[in-house]
This record gives sequence, C-alpha cells and structure tokens, in this order.
Amino acid sequence: MNELKLGMIGCGVHAKANIFSTLHMLGYQMQAVCARHRERALEAAERFDIPNAYGSYQEMLDKEELDVAFVITEASSQAEIVKECLKKGLHVFVEKPLGMNKQEAQEVAELAKIVQQKVMVGFMKRFSPSYQNLKQIMNNRDEFGTPLSFMGMFAITSGRPGWDNNVYTKVGGIHYVDLMRDLFGELQDIHGYTNSIDVEVDNVFTMRFDSGVIGSMFFGGIPAWKRHWEEICVTGTKGFVKVDNMMSVRYHFDRPVETIGARWKTLDEADVVLSPVNTSSSGGWRDLYLNGYVGELEHFFDCIRNDKTPVCDAEDNVKTMALCDEIVGCLKGN
Repeated sequence: MNELKLGMIGCGVHAKANIFSTLHMLGYQMQAVCARHRERALEAAERFDIPNAYGSYQEMLDKEELDVAFVITEASSQAEIVKECLKKGLHVFVEKPLGMNKQEAQEVAELAKIVQQKVMVGFMKRFSPSYQNLKQIMNNRDEFGTPLSFMGMFAITSGRPGWDNNVYTKVGGIHYVDLMRDLFGELQDIHGYTNSIDVEVDNVFTMRFDSGVIGSMFFGGIPAWKRHWEEICVTGTKGFVKVDNMMSVRYHFDRPVETIGARWKTLDEADVVLSPVNTSSSGGWRDLYLNGYVGELEHFFDCIRNDKTPVCDAEDNVKTMALCDEIVGCLKGN
C-alpha cells in the first residue's frame, strides 16, 4: 500500500495539521501537492518532503501518474474537484462536505459508480474511539436495553464569514449530522427553531429516526461558544451513555444491588468513566487518534487494499447531505 502514488489538493491549516500529519505517521509518502498559490504548495512540499508542488490541481492531475487524490479545499469547490479526479481514474478521499446539497452529492455518487473508483468522505467522528465506544455500549441490548432518546450539542467558533444556518450546518455541524445517522439510522420526522442572526447561529431541532429513537440537538455558533464543545447523551431502557468532547465516555447500567434499608443511605450507584491517558510520550499524535483521523485513513486504505466500500462513501454521503437539507429547511424563526 505504501507504493500508492498519492496527491494532495489543498494545503490549508486542517490539511497540514491533521491529514498530512496522519499520512506521515502511517508511513504514506505524498508524491505531489497543489494549492491555489504555488508558494503555499512549495512550503508544504518542503515541510513534508513531497517531491512535486503545483499551483493548479488540473496541472497536477495532468502531469502526475497518481492512484489516489486527497481533496481538502474550500467546501464549495470540492464536488467539482472530486469529479475531475474520478474522471482521471483516481480513488478519492475528500473532506466534508462533498457537495453543498443533496443534488450535488448525488452527481458525485453517480459518477463514482460509473467509473468504479473509491470515494470516502472525511466523517472522522465515526472513527473516534469515544463515539465507537458509545455505539458499542448502546448496542449492548442485554445491559443497556432499547435505545430510546438522546440529547446533544455541537458548538464551534462564531462569526465566520458566510457561516449562516445553511453553511454552518453543512460545513461545521455536518459532523454531528452524519454521526446521528451512524448511531440512529435514517430520519423519519424533524422540527426546528432558530434564533440565528446572520453568522451568529443558534438552532435547536428535534427528530425521530426510523429506529424509533427520538432526540434533540443544539447547533451553536455564537460568542458564548467561542471554544469548541460537543456532547451527546443516549438513554436506553436500562442505561445511559454520554460523550463529552471525545475525551470522556460515561455510562451507567441499572443493575440490581443489595442494600440494607433505603438506597439513599448507601453509595451503590455506579458509573463507569472512560478517558484517555494524558501523557507527553504520545509526541502529539494522541489527538489524531482520539479525533478519528487515524481511524478514517486506515479504513480508506483498507478499502482500497481489499476492494471494499468505505462506510461513508459517496452514496452514503447523499443521505447525510439530504439530512442537512432537512435540518436547514425545518428551522422556523420568530
């Protein structure tokens, strides 16, 4: 697999901090990188020991004999770039969102099916150990019971240019949109309200999924939440499980206890808390694992190696974009 010829389209902060670094850690060498401004591509090439740098992705695709393209660019441009890569016969890993609505996502999915190339969208939360633990716990029917409901929130820095309800949902909140689909299935019904003003986003919506699970979600991009914060708590008939910021998983099962007298006289309610080891010996790699970047790229390369379909491929992405459209469309203001 390390013989694959990899090209990177885009070298912004996210690409360099997370995708380049994860590829380097996993032992994959990039063959070429491009950016709209060639000097930025040259800087990334020198930093990550990449042989070739370009100021145009079309030039890179024409001159390089690549097997895989990584598309990490502005959200609105990614769908068209992915199409060009697919027409060149490349497998593609693309950062979310792939398309800015269901129709754009569908066009890419149809092309990927025709050319029979792998497309994986970077929904890394599916690969975060915290959410994987949550999913395993809530699917433990013997002890957790039947999942009934959830409460969640996703808040990220406010005031970004152009980040109205639509863009916020499809560029930021989409991580939790996709996560809800992964945990609970497809949407059955949705209602929502908004107090957003321009780029100050404040949205609440309630949903019922085809699994029968009901829940509420808060999306925030207002000054109160300049720090990033995300959490979700799932309640079952016999237990609950909660994740805070991908750094803590707390769960409780209602197990029979033997006490003398009233239970409030004793300490017999037990929660289990899972958290990562905090150590400098990780060398800075810890966050790449805990955020899911390592897991998603390992999965992508495994799908290429063994000719499997990525769990979040172009076709699955259509359903996530459709749910984003439903969320934006359901919001009612004052």
